[in-house]
Amino acid sequence: MAKPHPFFLLLCCFLAVRIASASSAFTPALGKAYGQMLKLQVDNGRIILKAELQKDPGNAAALIMANYADFLELCVQQDPERYVLLLRNQEQRLEIIESHKNRNAWDDYAAAEVRMHLAMSKLLFGNRLSAAWDFRKAYVQYADNARRWPSFVPNKKNLGVLQILLGSVPDQYTWFLNIIGLEGSVKRGMTNLTVAATTKNPFQEEAQLLHALVLHLLEQEEPEQAVTRATSLARANPDNLLFHFAAMHLLKKTKQSDAALYMYHNRPVGKEYLQFPFLHHMAADLYLFRGDYDTSIQKNQLFLKQHKGKHYLKATLFKLYLAYLLYDHTPQAKWHFNRIAETGIAETEEDKYAVRYVEDAEEPVLPLLRARLHADGGYYIKALQDLKQMKLTTALPLPVRAEYFYRKGRIYHGLEDLQEAIAFYKKTIDVSGTSDLYFAPNASLQLGYIYLNANEPAKAKAYFKQALSYKGHPYKNSIDTKAKLALSDL
Repeated sequence: MAKPHPFFLLLCCFLAVRIASASSAFTPALGKAYGQMLKLQVDNGRIILKAELQKDPGNAAALIMANYADFLELCVQQDPERYVLLLRNQEQRLEIIESHKNRNAWDDYAAAEVRMHLAMSKLLFGNRLSAAWDFRKAYVQYADNARRWPSFVPNKKNLGVLQILLGSVPDQYTWFLNIIGLEGSVKRGMTNLTVAATTKNPFQEEAQLLHALVLHLLEQEEPEQAVTRATSLARANPDNLLFHFAAMHLLKKTKQSDAALYMYHNRPVGKEYLQFPFLHHMAADLYLFRGDYDTSIQKNQLFLKQHKGKHYLKATLFKLYLAYLLYDHTPQAKWHFNRIAETGIAETEEDKYAVRYVEDAEEPVLPLLRARLHADGGYYIKALQDLKQMKLTTALPLPVRAEYFYRKGRIYHGLEDLQEAIAFYKKTIDVSGTSDLYFAPNASLQLGYIYLNANEPAKAKAYFKQALSYKGHPYKNSIDTKAKLALSDL
């Protein structure tokens, strides 16, 4: 933990008596401030909170809201120049909360919530060891809260999320959870999160949003419920930028590009909202899928202009390379390609994929590349037309042949022609062999979903386990997590 600023130590001494008997009430004013936070109108929320904390500096509910402001700013803007200050603010609030005597449910919940925010803030900025320790402390606190205050609904929100995440950790990492004494459960986690999402409490809408996101992870083969919930929240709250982002994210993930772009263009805008550069990066992907390379380039250039963090820089340069390449601007494509290795960090899967692409240095097959992008956007008929321009021969490199069959599997899967999809997924697995390409593990995962949806659990289980068995491919973390989540329901 960072050393507290001397002024903060003086402040703690001054407030000691008041803190010892501080109230912990979620007042109407705090409800209003929280609403501003969820909209990402963080400065408006801070104005309300300043008055509330002047009235009662030790109110745990108010301290949670103040922490939301700093945490959301770090997550959305990722400004390294603000990191030290905003992290120290969070640590100071935690010290105030933990100094309370005769702690009630709000105090204990606030301690867990602020600790969770701290862990996620540290993880975002690369402080993994300290983040892991804070995650553990937060989880233990949430679990203890559940025993001490079983009817306190807000605690079930993040306790449920953590139980789900820990319950879906791939088998090869469960030894670590045993060492640090943590145990998750997808079933218990969903029960807790569902209660938080369906029971009236101050954080119900946030729990509903988290519930939709978790549903997408748990039910990959039937995404409609998750997407419907997220889009309904966005449409019911047209001034809520966070809800629009979540809806856009799920629509993009489920290959509904046109609907995702609608969310982007109809999102709330204004100086009262946090600047959210990542939205432009997402939009750039959507335009790339559509084949509107000029607009894709513009959106990614806007992202690079506004983004202050180190994540997604390699991925953005890679997408700019693709757009210029397909736009037939070879010099600009090469320039962006050459900058990928030297820019940003490789911690997200998007960034890691960009690095892997540069290291492989394989000449792209343009019809296959266009087919991949069209399919990723849900433009399946266009993707099939792209593949018709290819002549598949055994002389082609293994990655090209494996991807050809994999793309056809995904396209027919998207078109709901499951027999064709199954045939091409199985061909992908056969062609890929023991290579470290991600096509075979992902084909196995998709076969698992198909058989799960067809009520053939034995086949589904076999393919989910097969997906877990592949080593060293670039999407191992996400594929393993999805396979583990699916297996937890079998």
